[in-house]
Amino acid sequence: MMRIITIVCFFIIPACLLAQTDTDKLLGRAKDEMKKIRTGEQPDYIAAGKMLEDVVKSQPQNAEAWYYYGCVLDRYNHKDGETIINSQLSLTSNTSLAFENCLALSSDKYTGDILLLDPHTKLLAAWGAQALYYAYNNNRDSAEWCLKQAVQRGGINRTVTNYFRQVLDECGRGGYLFTTGDMYTYYLLYLQLVERYRPDVTCIDLNLLNTQWYPNWLQTKNNVTFNYSPEELAKIKAMRWDATDATIPNRYAAYGDTSIHWKLKPSQNGFLLRSDQLLLDILQNIAFTKPVYFAGDVPDNMKLFLNDYLQCKGLTYKLSPVKDATSDIELASRLKRLPVVSSELTTYLNNRDNIQVLNNYRFAYTTAAINLSRNGLTDEALQLIQTAGNKYPEDLLPFFADATRQWFLQLKDKATKGEKL
Repeated sequence: MMRIITIVCFFIIPACLLAQTDTDKLLGRAKDEMKKIRTGEQPDYIAAGKMLEDVVKSQPQNAEAWYYYGCVLDRYNHKDGETIINSQLSLTSNTSLAFENCLALSSDKYTGDILLLDPHTKLLAAWGAQALYYAYNNNRDSAEWCLKQAVQRGGINRTVTNYFRQVLDECGRGGYLFTTGDMYTYYLLYLQLVERYRPDVTCIDLNLLNTQWYPNWLQTKNNVTFNYSPEELAKIKAMRWDATDATIPNRYAAYGDTSIHWKLKPSQNGFLLRSDQLLLDILQNIAFTKPVYFAGDVPDNMKLFLNDYLQCKGLTYKLSPVKDATSDIELASRLKRLPVVSSELTTYLNNRDNIQVLNNYRFAYTTAAINLSRNGLTDEALQLIQTAGNKYPEDLLPFFADATRQWFLQLKDKATKGEKL
C-alpha cells in the first residue's frame, strides 16, 4: 500500500472532516485563491492554506490537493525572490514532502492541474531556494546538502542535468552566463556546487537582479562590479523609459577599437526594470574583457534587445561587438556535440517543464537552419531540420506545445520545397 508521508501542519485544522462534496468545493475555492497570482493579484495564502489542510486531511489520496498544498507552503516560506534569504528549513522540508506525496500518488507523473510549475520542478525550487539561503550565509556544506536533497527526492533529473552541463560547456573560460527561471538557476547551482563543474563561469539570474540582496551578494563574491555605491544600488528601481541610444564600450584589444551602439527600448510597459539597469551596468563594466553569454531561451526584452550582437553557439548566445557574427560552420560543428536523448532512461518525460527545456535542442537546430536559409543555403538548412527530426523524435522528446510542433513542421515543409525559412 502506498505510504503517504505525514507533514507538520502550520495552520489551524478543524476537528471534523468534511464530506466528499464539501471537500471538492473547498479544493476548488483554494485553487481559485491561489490562481489569483496569474492575473497579478496577491492571493491570501493563509486562507488557502487552511482550506488545503482540510482537504489533504480528508482526502490524503488526492494528488492535486497535495500539489496545491505544497504550493501554498512554498509561498508561505518565501513569497518571492526577495524573501528567498529568509527560507526556513522546516518549511522547505514540509513543502518537499507535500510534492513528494503528490508524485507518489501520481506514480511519478502528475497530470493534474498546475499553478505554474510541475511538482518535480517545485521540489527543485524548494531545495534550491534553501540552498541559496545557505550560500548567501556562507554555509556551503548546507547548500550542497540541500541540492543533494533535490536529487534524492526527485527534483533533479540526469538527462536535464546533461542539458545544463552542455550550456556551461558553451561558455568560454571565466565567462558570464545570464539566465532566467528556476530550472537554470538551481540546476547550474547544483552543477557548480555539488559536482564542481565549471565553477569558473559566473551564472547570473536576471530575475533575481530585481531584488535587493542578490546584486549585493554577487558583488560581495567579487564576481560582479557595479558603478554604484551601496546606497545608490539600493535605490535603483524600475523607471519610465523611452527608446534611447545605448553603448557598451570595448576594452578587449583583440577586437580593436570597437564598441556596441544600439537603441535600448523599454523592456516592460514603458519601463526599464531594475534588472535591466543593472545588466547594462554589468555589461559596460565587463566591456568584452570576459566572454558574455545568454541562455538561448532568455526573452529579447531581458537581453536589452541586443539581438544583432548575439552570436548563436547552440544553446547559448555570445555577446559580440560585431553584428550578425554567427558562423554557420562553427554552429554546425557545435550542433554535432548536442547529445541525443536516451531511449533507456526516459524519466525526464514525467516532468512537463523538462520537455520545454529540452526542446531547446530542437530550437538550436532550427535557428541554424533559418540562418543557413537566409544565406541561400536551403539544402543545408533542410539537412539540419531533418537531423533535428531524426535526433529528437517525438516519442523521445515531445513538442512542449502544439503551436511549436506546427511551427517546426512548417519550417520542414518550406525547407523541403527549397523556400527560404
